[in-house]
Amino acid sequence: MPPKIVEIEKYARTALKKWMKKVLSDPKLKGRIRGFEGKEWHVDLSVCSAPKMAAINHGFRKKKYATDVLSFPADDFFQRQGVLGDIVVCAPVIVRQAREAGHPWKREVDVLLVHGLLHLLHFDHERGPKDEKEMNAWEKKILGATYAKGLIQRNSFARVPTKH
Repeated sequence: MPPKIVEIEKYARTALKKWMKKVLSDPKLKGRIRGFEGKEWHVDLSVCSAPKMAAINHGFRKKKYATDVLSFPADDFFQRQGVLGDIVVCAPVIVRQAREAGHPWKREVDVLLVHGLLHLLHFDHERGPKDEKEMNAWEKKILGATYAKGLIQRNSFARVPTKH
């Protein structure tokens, strides 16, 4: 039986704290937010249904499908205050992609959260091959050896365009 949205959300909120700590412990990544001197970082996380994600994806990207993760970086003023932005993940897509990748749904949540956090730090794999390579390298570094592939690497090998 697939997990309910509330179960995914509970895990994702806990996992987000862990991944934020790891991401922002790297001086190069933390340095991407200019002018921030505080110690606390904030990210708003939403876990939603496929119809809701399709509506959000269409509203912001003009794509008519439910994608796995969307990130909305805060503007510079708010980032200097420690607000990185918003991450939205889609529960049914998480479950499907985890099944297709042959790993637990919690691992998929982890991969999507790291990917989303990197977008909040202004990485964008869709700008071109150089940016894709750089973001992929950060995904690998953050996720570590226990994760076979990050989202970018998985999509690159499948030769499927990324959907975020």
